[in-house]
Amino acid sequence: MKFCSILILLCLLFQTSVKSQNEWALKKDKNGIKVFSKKSDKFKFDQLKVECVLDGRISQLAAVLLDVNNHYQWVYKTSKSQLLKEESASQELYYSEIDCPWPFENRDLVIRMSIVQNTLTKVMTIEAKNVNDYVPDKHNLVRIKYSNATWTVTPISDSQFKVEYRIEVDPGNGVPAWLLNLFASNGPYESFVNLRKRMKLPPYAHAKFPFIID
Repeated sequence: MKFCSILILLCLLFQTSVKSQNEWALKKDKNGIKVFSKKSDKFKFDQLKVECVLDGRISQLAAVLLDVNNHYQWVYKTSKSQLLKEESASQELYYSEIDCPWPFENRDLVIRMSIVQNTLTKVMTIEAKNVNDYVPDKHNLVRIKYSNATWTVTPISDSQFKVEYRIEVDPGNGVPAWLLNLFASNGPYESFVNLRKRMKLPPYAHAKFPFIID
């Protein structure tokens, strides 16, 4: 009987441990921006999620994101961003370079970003996924072979909306998973702080798109 009790207890502890690994853990909660992480099923690097409420119209957010040539001005550690092809008004292919702290090599990747909106709910979904073999590998840069990000943007009113941003990425060889996971929440947080400010700038504040209903 005692053995059975111990066995049941161990099973319960194991189930609790597995459940906790599959749940989002809050890593940062500051200035209305929450950053969560959880273990990835594919990689050693944690998945990340950001939740926040932003002031403005969803078209302002779309305008900032579609202006890929200026991502380097607000996306954390992005040193270069360049539009490669405008595949449609709501879909772009672009290239980014990312600074890594010494002694790790800098990274780069090609991303296809697309924006769609549910015309009934007005929920806007933005997907940004890496595209391999579009640009040749560059010397002294490690090409990121997997990156998958999704924005779910839900209007609250005419001047406010909720954002849920999720990303899973494998940065490639040379970066210890434990080290990246330790500081992973800083990047999304800083990017969203910058995004909040950037949306208010004149090029974006009055932006409108035929494929978006504010």
